[in-house]
Amino acid sequence: MSARDLDEGAVRDWRAGAACRGVDPELFFPEPSDEPLIMAQVAAAKAVCRPCPVRERCLVDAMERLPHGIAGGLTEQERRRARTARGLGTGRRPRWLVLLEAGCSHREVARECGVSVRTVERWVAQQEDRGTAGVGGGSR
Repeated sequence: MSARDLDEGAVRDWRAGAACRGVDPELFFPEPSDEPLIMAQVAAAKAVCRPCPVRERCLVDAMERLPHGIAGGLTEQERRRARTARGLGTGRRPRWLVLLEAGCSHREVARECGVSVRTVERWVAQQEDRGTAGVGGGSR
């Protein structure tokens, strides 16, 4: 396998750029114990997530399929609340909506979903027409 093949594989796998690579995974899965210790561990895990260049993509993945631990800068309870915050239940959320809620711009959502910025703007307008507030704030 050539270096170029490795580079292309790294580009395809967003995890390759994650700030948590090389960090003990146990940090992201606090065990119930003393409350101050849990809070310190959660804060330490979130500190790793905060500057991560793939945080938004990690959060999308976590919202879709990760029921436990800290990922994308949110705890499992925070992700659960985000899924149900607008009365949409815990069912599968549209990827574009999760991206916007994670703070991605309309341009980033368009690129990630393979559509135009105008399409993202239409999705946001339709969502707002349904009475779901809070998704239109992403910058273009």
